[in-house]
Amino acid sequence: MDKSENGKKYALIAAICYAAIAIYSIINRITYVNKNPEYASITVVNILTWVIFIGFAVVLFMKNKKALLAVAGANTVLDIYFLIRNFSLFNLFDFLAYAALIIIIILALKSNISATKIWFLAAVLLFVGSLIMWIKYGYFSYLSAAWKSMLVTIIECVALMFSGMWIKDDLSPAETTQTNEYATFNPQAIGGTQAKTDAIGGADKLKMYKELLDSGTITQEEFDQKKKQILGL
Repeated sequence: MDKSENGKKYALIAAICYAAIAIYSIINRITYVNKNPEYASITVVNILTWVIFIGFAVVLFMKNKKALLAVAGANTVLDIYFLIRNFSLFNLFDFLAYAALIIIIILALKSNISATKIWFLAAVLLFVGSLIMWIKYGYFSYLSAAWKSMLVTIIECVALMFSGMWIKDDLSPAETTQTNEYATFNPQAIGGTQAKTDAIGGADKLKMYKELLDSGTITQEEFDQKKKQILGL
């Protein structure tokens, strides 16, 4: 299986996870409101949360990074609202997780290889925040009552993990801006670096120019010209 196929599967798994979270959240809230109509209702915040999670599912299914950035931004704004309304470590880590996802997406859109090094950060932050909450409120002592809530959070962590894996997998080496010894190569500046290249054997020079040709840094015509110079033709 090639790299692109792996990326498609990662994005699809993340989309399914977010869709499952949205469906569960909608059903759970409606059921709760029906059982407690005297003091519970469906709020605007509930609806916004559902729309955002459905949005995650849709844009991941479409594998659209720019749209994913917009949805992640909307979720981060909602997280800020939750932080202001009710500050907690979980809300803080949830905010940090989606802020990290935004950074990862922006780096990927800029073809920055740093995105491939921190692709897991969003999932880790959310899991750490969740673990703190579970320990603080004794979730592990009441698993029979808390397991559904814990499972939903774990699924969200999985969704973030596979979103990061998709972004990492989709960012191919050819698209990155990783700096290497040939990255700033200027064929017109060869004369200015003659003292350095003179120390390189003819075969090594030829190999270097072939690599530059294969990477698209120089044209076939420029390669042929340098080949003639090296071979003395």
